[in-house]
Amino acid sequence: MKPENFIASGAALFCMLVFEAIALWCFLSKKPVNFWTGDKISESSISNIKKYNHANGTMWLLYGLFWLISSIIGLYSAEIAGICLAICCAGVLLLIMTYSKIRNKYQVE
Repeated sequence: MKPENFIASGAALFCMLVFEAIALWCFLSKKPVNFWTGDKISESSISNIKKYNHANGTMWLLYGLFWLISSIIGLYSAEIAGICLAICCAGVLLLIMTYSKIRNKYQVE
C-alpha cells in the first residue's frame, strides 16, 4: 500500500470518529442539542427533547458512516477516497437540510 492511502484513510477515519462522538453526545444528552455554533435551544421550544436528540444523533451517526466508507476506500485507492471525501464535505449541505427538517418537526409552535 502507498503512504497516500494511509493518509487518506486516516483523515477520513479521524473525521468519522469526531462525527460518531457527536452522535453519541446527542443520544446521551438530556437537554436539546445545538447544531449551529452559538445557537442555544431552550427546552421549552422543543416538543420532545428525547426524540429530537435521537433524530440529531441518527443524522450524525449516518454522516459518520459515510466517512467510514471513505476511510475503507482510502486503504485501496487514495484517488477514489479523495472523491469520496469531497462528497462527504459537500454532505454538510445535506446535514443542514436534515437538521432544518428535524428542528421544524420538533419545534413548539
